Amino acid sequence: MDESILEPTEYYQSNLKDLHLKNTIQYFDDLVKESGIRPEENKQTVKELKMKKNKIGLQEKILNKYRTIRGFLIFVLIASIIAGIIFLFGAITGSIVMWIGILCSILFFGVAITMGILISKKVNFILKQNEMIRNKLTNEAKELEDLAWKQMMSLNSLYDWNIPSAIIKKTTPLIQLDPYFDAEKYEYLKEKYGLLENTQENVSTVFVQSGSILGNPFLLCRDYKQSWTQKQYFGSLLISWVETETNSRGETYTVTRTQTLYASVVKPFPDYAYETYLIYGNDAAPNLKFSRSPKNTAKMNENELAKYVRSQAKELDKKARDAVRQGKNYTRFGNDEFEVLFGGENRDNELEFRLLFTPLAQKNELKLIKSDIGFKDDFYFEKRKCLNYIQTAHSQNQDYIANPKTFIHYDYEEARKKFIAYHQSYFKNLFFDLAPLLSIPLYQQYKPKEYIYKERYRANIPSFEHESLANSFSISELCHPQTKSNVILKTHFIQRDKTADRVVIRAHSFAAEERVDFIPVYGGDGKLHSVPVYWIEYIPIYRDTPMEVKAVSTTRKEFHKKVKDSEVADYLKNLTSHNEFLYERGLMAMLLNRDFVEKDVEILEHFFPKK
Repeated sequence: MDESILEPTEYYQSNLKDLHLKNTIQYFDDLVKESGIRPEENKQTVKELKMKKNKIGLQEKILNKYRTIRGFLIFVLIASIIAGIIFLFGAITGSIVMWIGILCSILFFGVAITMGILISKKVNFILKQNEMIRNKLTNEAKELEDLAWKQMMSLNSLYDWNIPSAIIKKTTPLIQLDPYFDAEKYEYLKEKYGLLENTQENVSTVFVQSGSILGNPFLLCRDYKQSWTQKQYFGSLLISWVETETNSRGETYTVTRTQTLYASVVKPFPDYAYETYLIYGNDAAPNLKFSRSPKNTAKMNENELAKYVRSQAKELDKKARDAVRQGKNYTRFGNDEFEVLFGGENRDNELEFRLLFTPLAQKNELKLIKSDIGFKDDFYFEKRKCLNYIQTAHSQNQDYIANPKTFIHYDYEEARKKFIAYHQSYFKNLFFDLAPLLSIPLYQQYKPKEYIYKERYRANIPSFEHESLANSFSISELCHPQTKSNVILKTHFIQRDKTADRVVIRAHSFAAEERVDFIPVYGGDGKLHSVPVYWIEYIPIYRDTPMEVKAVSTTRKEFHKKVKDSEVADYLKNLTSHNEFLYERGLMAMLLNRDFVEKDVEILEHFFPKK
């Protein structure tokens, strides 16, 4: 083990951060060199394009100014015509002195005529001239943008999946990312550590990245979950009644009174959310289970933190005394700051917990929780024997997919800026997802035992990847036509077709039916009224779509070149639904519009072989 990683937070700040930036810049520069583009030419084109766009903006301001003037003149024109008609009508009917009415009507009609001439001869002419200039500039800008895209085309074609993996590999051998999550690694995690596939129908894997830390495997997962919440619906009813009253003279009279009655109902409502988390397998402390959660101390200063630790340490002392009386397995550590800020007091194996959290591990975890280098205390940590689960707040909004489309741009400088910023963010977020694990030296010292892989697995690719690929397709192609909610995609394995997998995507969603409940409410008339409250009932529906998934030995550029070949294109068009197929991270997926037969297996192997 590299001794420098024994203190991961410091190692990131002093070494990895700047090294990864350097490697990211170098990787981008190498892509530029390979592409053969001429950055200076693109910069000049983009500079001219920005100047054109600025001029277009100025023309739009001029146009808006004269459109406002024209609007005002039209208002004056219409108002003058109306005023002229009023005065003329007054003069004819005698309600206004005739000569005054005629004079004023002539004056207002003259103003109207003047406004009309100004609009037609002056303002419209200026608008037309400026629209011509604007349109000319727009066409020139379009030509410049097309040229910029052409200048960047060869670089844009080189962006591929798994670029973060290549840069991180150069930065540190500690973290290794796989091209995709394959059957071998899934079987390893399943048989050795007890990882199970996600079979919950309300949870879909939208992204998975497998990798390892010094040979110990991990999965970075992003799920899309559907749960039930409650929604309140409101209704109202206007009622009226007649009351008889007596005035001060003893006379009776009737009064009609009105009142709006209100009611509400609470009904189930489907809620959806994304969740990103990390699963790590390690044989160290194989019987231990515990969990910890953030303590909301990120904004505390040193004095506030010390006070918080003293206060919570007293609670832990009481808990330890209670554990002794109740015969429970909890013993105080002797490091109040660690026990309070890290936690884990629900541990079920004191010996193994102490083996993991040595003084150095305690120091590392506290540094991670308190330091501004990372994200402070934003992580959940749960150990279930050999499997460790990490969930951080900072990764919930991090894009780990690294879709090449993220970096495609017509502007060289903008593309470079986005590329560097993305990979810096990617590495920092991933590193501090792993940091709670890297902080434990025993995990880095523990080498995984050799695993004997099978020659053949149930599927070529695990369901995690099946679902991830399914979620890359357009939801409109997969969901039920009556869908009125978000959609959860689950895949079900059907069979192996040599090196391909046949699965069915089941799109779970809800149809929406309007319902009405009548809620009894007493009105001011003393009677009970039924107030209608309209609400929506969400009815489960689903739709199945067959999909073929296959690992292919190619790059993104080569894949797109191959599918443009007429023979391959015709075959895919005949095989797939609405020509729906995609390539990601060395995996190809197709939505099938017909039965996939033995001949298709052979053709697919021929077109897209796997080494």
